[in-house]
Amino acid sequence: MSTHTSHKNMKMKYILGLMLASQSISMQAQDRQTFSLSPDIEEKKEIIILSLEQCKKLALENNSTLRNARNSTTAAELQKKEAFTHYFPQISAMGFGYRANKPIVEVELNDMFSALPEQLMSAIPPGVIPSSIELLENGIVGAVTAVQPIFAGGQIVNGNNLAKVGLEVSRLQQQAQENKVELSTEQYYWQIVSLKEKLKTLDAVNTMLKQIEKDANNAVKAGVAMSNDLLQVQLKVNEIESQRLKVENGLSISKQLLAQHIGKNGEQIEVETEMNALPDFPFNLRQDNDSSLHSSIEYQLLEKNVEANELKKKMEVGKNLPTVGIGASYAYNDLIDKQHFGMLFASVSVPISGWWAGIHAIKRQKLALENAKEQLQSNGELLTIGINNSWNNVETSYKQLQLSQKGIDQAKENLRLNNNYYKAGICSISDVLQAHQQYQQTCDRYVDAYIDYETNLLKYRQATSQ
Repeated sequence: MSTHTSHKNMKMKYILGLMLASQSISMQAQDRQTFSLSPDIEEKKEIIILSLEQCKKLALENNSTLRNARNSTTAAELQKKEAFTHYFPQISAMGFGYRANKPIVEVELNDMFSALPEQLMSAIPPGVIPSSIELLENGIVGAVTAVQPIFAGGQIVNGNNLAKVGLEVSRLQQQAQENKVELSTEQYYWQIVSLKEKLKTLDAVNTMLKQIEKDANNAVKAGVAMSNDLLQVQLKVNEIESQRLKVENGLSISKQLLAQHIGKNGEQIEVETEMNALPDFPFNLRQDNDSSLHSSIEYQLLEKNVEANELKKKMEVGKNLPTVGIGASYAYNDLIDKQHFGMLFASVSVPISGWWAGIHAIKRQKLALENAKEQLQSNGELLTIGINNSWNNVETSYKQLQLSQKGIDQAKENLRLNNNYYKAGICSISDVLQAHQQYQQTCDRYVDAYIDYETNLLKYRQATSQ
């Protein structure tokens, strides 16, 4: 009986041990499964798909360079408001109070009255005349003054006009920065489009090469082709894979650059990559040279430079003219007795010796004005040439786009013929591979020509402020 009980206990311990071991193994397996699944359940960043217009909008809102330009415009607005305050009276107030350790003025009266006749002194009751007088031991002085400039040699008027010109210049510079940001955004965007289109071309070429590799392999096995043909195809496949790795790396960096540029740094973005068919040529964008020049931001900045220098010259003249002002003042003091009074006044200030230096300053500013006019003339001519060149680039890039599109059709037909010739045994595998390379190159040239055309179109619009 005891032996049976002992065997039974051992059996129960064995079963219990297996259950514990099984539970331990199950828990370890669960831990390993949880660990292995953790990368998969890690939250992935949402991919943001953006169009070109959305990228431009985000760049204009978030770009740091534009924020600085807007701050400069705001500063110019504040400067204009500051200049406007000079039309109004300048009001100032002053106050002064003190307490001395002893009176500032002390007068002994005994010595003064001792010189009077004795009869007169005897007639004055004792204690009526103090022995001394003490004044100005403490006191308060205050005044408020308002001065209205009547004539300041035109400095106030010209200063306000100069501040207005400064604001207009800041706005033009901000617009120029917006154009630069827009152009950079398009370049980043089209770079991504270009690389994605080239990936599509590589995938298409790789698919065709895989089929050729399969056909070449079958031909080698059948003894109708040499193994060298197969090796050439395999080398070309490897080359395409290598190119794909480089393009993918460039694509990743380009996306990061665009994300940083539009204020989405660290986020995953994608762009819409549908390339439109060959667009119609934009004849309606062409403008005559005169209207194009005067509407360009660069020429307007040159005109503002001339205007600013004219105002600076007037201000230099105004510094050497008389200034006239009127004012009013109210004052209070209790130094001896409480007193308060008001007064009106007029002032005239005429520079005399200042004319010596002022004449040289005026001449210097006249030279600066002449230089500004020369820059307007010379740079205006260069801007006209640049605008014409921008339009020529539009025309040239459009023609290149047309030629590239024809080239794709020709490369496709050449590739089709070489594939058929190879299958018929009347051309070598090298001819087929060369046809594939030509097809890839023409597709890449079309993408580059399309992007070049879009970029040149934007440059012309910006050059003519369209």
